[in-house]
Amino acid sequence: MAMTPALGISQRRTLSMTTMLRQAIGLLKCNNAELHDFLTKATEANAFLELTPPPAVPARPPTDTRGRAIWRKVWNGAGDDGIDLLRRPAASLVEHIAQQIALSFPDPGERHIAFGFLEALEPYGWLGDSVEDIARSRGCSLTAAHRVLDRLQDFEPSGIFARSLAECLRLQARDAGVLDDGFACLLDHLSVLAEDGPDRLGELCGLPPETVRRHLATLRSFDPKPGARFLEAAEMPIRPPDLVAERTRDGWRVDLNGASLPTVVLRDDRINDRATRESAGADALTFARDLKRAVDQRNATALRVAAEVVRRQSAFLSDPLALPAPLSLQDIADAIGLHASTVSRIVQGMTIDTPRGLLELRRCFARGLPAEGGRGALSVGALKRRIREMVEAEDKARPLSDAALCAALQADGIRVERRTVAKYREEAGLPSSVARAAAARQGPRS
Repeated sequence: MAMTPALGISQRRTLSMTTMLRQAIGLLKCNNAELHDFLTKATEANAFLELTPPPAVPARPPTDTRGRAIWRKVWNGAGDDGIDLLRRPAASLVEHIAQQIALSFPDPGERHIAFGFLEALEPYGWLGDSVEDIARSRGCSLTAAHRVLDRLQDFEPSGIFARSLAECLRLQARDAGVLDDGFACLLDHLSVLAEDGPDRLGELCGLPPETVRRHLATLRSFDPKPGARFLEAAEMPIRPPDLVAERTRDGWRVDLNGASLPTVVLRDDRINDRATRESAGADALTFARDLKRAVDQRNATALRVAAEVVRRQSAFLSDPLALPAPLSLQDIADAIGLHASTVSRIVQGMTIDTPRGLLELRRCFARGLPAEGGRGALSVGALKRRIREMVEAEDKARPLSDAALCAALQADGIRVERRTVAKYREEAGLPSSVARAAAARQGPRS
């Protein structure tokens, strides 16, 4: 068989990973701060690009579901989906108080009122709204609101939920055991100290000068802003949020945070300037157009992903006590027609400001366990909570074994294995049935 050269034409489809395509993919995992830095460098080297800085506007005050101002914590979860919130060290004042509320108010009605006070808590630990306004917003009587406030003012740090400087110092004096009649009189007339000095204050309260000096020294040891220590120690964001989600009357609205996102302006009109064209180079305009298109695509994709996440996690973002519903990257990808890897890149570094607080977007995802009987999947956090509730309600003399817990969960339609129950019981900080039985036997003798 003779072999001769021949010329043929064939057609095939391939994806070429060009430099610009790689750059567009890389932009997907940039948060607003990283994108700003990248665009700043790009515009400095390209005459066909301009960067319009974000407007200098004051930060939007966080609001609750009713649109009322509230200072909120930074929540970035623990474990799989944040069920360990009550077990780990508090990262902010709000989280610290929320832990104490969850432990101190078993009654749902009182807990509801207590979280109303928490919403009105100022960053430095003072109460920002009147008790009347809080009682009205929570639909309770003024007596019930005052009863809850009295208990909240026993929380740590001392002086929390005060309505004035005098009350803040009074609470700390009471906790320190120094609140006698003379000290109380001094607190009631602090304005006299500022206007007329300690001698006049001592005369008004009938206290000798040495007692006034001693009381004033004690006062100076108190903290007029008991929540300030959390502002220094909390996991405060080092940059503004990338996305903002708020609940309106018409539903959820998700926007890119314009205060941290610059605008890329394509100056293709400069192509007619010969000096600019020669100094920029032949491919500068093409690069500028591709970059502008990549940035627009990144912003649009981020909004699509965030809007779908917010829609599916509405309950979690609205209720401080709620857990994330089971949600995977593939769920979001299927819903909006993207690849799961694209969703993963978007959520990797994005933060979102919500009524619940400032969250890392990836913390809105949670693993789930399948359930039978047409019910939706149960998140790992919800399963841990269910195990904890069952252990707390058990007969202490006959604690439930992991097998018994597993059987009860399976009877409720939750498909779970015994070793899985044991694993999540341990992660929830619950001892084994043997250890619980031993503790119950030792209890009466201790």
